[in-house]
Amino acid sequence: MNTYFLIGAGMGTEAMLTQQARQAIQRADIVLSTGRLTDGLTSVRADVQTLAFSQLAQRAQDSTGTVAILLSGDTGFYSAAKSLTQKLCGSGTVEILPGISSIQLFCARFHTAYDDAVLLSLHGRSGALLAPVSYNRKVIMLTGGENKAHVLCQRLADAGLTHITVCIAENLGAETERLVSGTPEQLARETFGDLCVMMTQNDRPTDSSRALRDSDFVRGEVPMTKQEVRWLAASLLSVKPDETVYDIGAGTGSVTMELARHAVRGMVYAVECKPEAVELLHRNRTHTGCYNTRIVQAMAPDGLEQLPIPDCAFIGGSRGNMAEIVCALKRKNPHVRVLITAIALESLHEAIEALERNGFAVEISCVNVSRAKKVARYHMMTAQNPVYLIGGNL
Repeated sequence: MNTYFLIGAGMGTEAMLTQQARQAIQRADIVLSTGRLTDGLTSVRADVQTLAFSQLAQRAQDSTGTVAILLSGDTGFYSAAKSLTQKLCGSGTVEILPGISSIQLFCARFHTAYDDAVLLSLHGRSGALLAPVSYNRKVIMLTGGENKAHVLCQRLADAGLTHITVCIAENLGAETERLVSGTPEQLARETFGDLCVMMTQNDRPTDSSRALRDSDFVRGEVPMTKQEVRWLAASLLSVKPDETVYDIGAGTGSVTMELARHAVRGMVYAVECKPEAVELLHRNRTHTGCYNTRIVQAMAPDGLEQLPIPDCAFIGGSRGNMAEIVCALKRKNPHVRVLITAIALESLHEAIEALERNGFAVEISCVNVSRAKKVARYHMMTAQNPVYLIGGNL
């Protein structure tokens, strides 16, 4: 049986190796690595074999004795150590030797801690950025691939997150190390390579646990779903933190922002055709601090095809296209959850028919809300319009 050492080589420089890692590399019968790490560690072991990552596991299994595999980054944070352990444990003993991670070194360089931070890896993988930055004071992330640091800064600037501070470290531990900080707009004009760690600091994070009230929104002549209906709708949709959500016929964005506070690691797409409503959507996104929303000016179902596959959708207005919208949602995701609101009986009938025709299991509730209004020394209850909530696959 072989012995496999999965070694956290950190930034791939000799100075950043632990003594335990150095000894394991020197004593191993064979040492395997990818190209970048090999180049920086030749002074420790000159005969390191360089392979493509996809070949590491098979080459290790074909070897005999003690095999050391050098891994970049933190062996416990989005690391290849996880998959390699699964592949190698059947043919030998696997031992993981963690090293100094880029996040540890980054925090040391910027004199900060990461016990109060949300940690993300966007290196070579798609992932939500706007939601964590909106709702947390500090987010530290690994960048690279399509998500280079300057690309992420541009994304933050485009979303309107102009009040935050961004810190970026490039090539940590190397002679070409670079440390910079500034606003998203400033750093979006720079160019960064793959090996970067980035931190956002938001002194005004949005409290995602607080339900939004009608008074929290900028109002216009555009109709708005009342707060009690919004709260119930978000609960009925059972929006999970990392889901993709549509708000169709978004109006002022009152439901959009409520849903965004539930999708705290996801994204909400607000689809609205009226220019005056689109303007209010932009204003309310900034006003409520729910930046994990993207506003799409289109009349549904137009505009839906270009969007990511939804996990659930709220339909507050259809402009007469209810059947087409429901059909489009079903086509994009056969298991999508849908919630429709209606005031008129004709709209109720249209929603039921559209859902049933597309094979949804339908649930219907009618909400009657009254609010107190003070008259002299009395509080008199004033009834709001009853609202129907029609759900599919909830």
